[in-house]
Amino acid sequence: MSMNAKKLSIYAIAGIATAIIIIAAISTSGIQLPSNAAPENPIALGTLVVAIKDAPVELSKLYVTIDSVEVQNQGSGWTKLPFKEGKESVNFDLLRLTDISEDLSTTLLPEGDYSKIRLHIKDATATYSDDTTADLNVPSDKIDIIIKFQINEGETTTVLIDMTASISNQGNLKPVFKATATTLPQASTTDNSPDLIAPSASPTETPEPPSETVEPTPTPEPTTIT
Repeated sequence: MSMNAKKLSIYAIAGIATAIIIIAAISTSGIQLPSNAAPENPIALGTLVVAIKDAPVELSKLYVTIDSVEVQNQGSGWTKLPFKEGKESVNFDLLRLTDISEDLSTTLLPEGDYSKIRLHIKDATATYSDDTTADLNVPSDKIDIIIKFQINEGETTTVLIDMTASISNQGNLKPVFKATATTLPQASTTDNSPDLIAPSASPTETPEPPSETVEPTPTPEPTTIT
């Protein structure tokens, strides 16, 4: 046997002896080697789903105060409309107006084409089903409701605004508006005739803050009945 072969045999015997010593040491020390075998008592697993939603709000009353109503004539700008009975503002329970309407203003205006109604909500108070109340945060800007209609001599045009309000968990009033316009022959003049309002000299008397514009659902153009 050559010298190299003798060296390889000695190295092999030494390696085997070393491996035997290491295995014996691990066995006596209690160290467990990794194993691909399944554990004897596997952990039971389930599924967790985390979801979030806006909780419904149950109301018994929703009082809203509107302190400004304006109308836009396409040719002569904005005109502020007086409230009924000379009031500075109008306060009503919105939930009471589910099947009925309440007039905000009845005003004589110059004939022409009109395109927007502008509202400003001053404040709102909610009464919940458990009789607790809360003052709501209301939109800070004026709200523009786009509704095209005509004012014609001797006729009465009624713009009906359908206001739906929801309340967020943070107490914010989130109104949604739709509007429709109808035109009928004007009734005979009485002692309670509305006041004549002249058109504005300019689109706005003072610079206006940005307004939230509400696009209503498509409605047919107002018709004239003669």
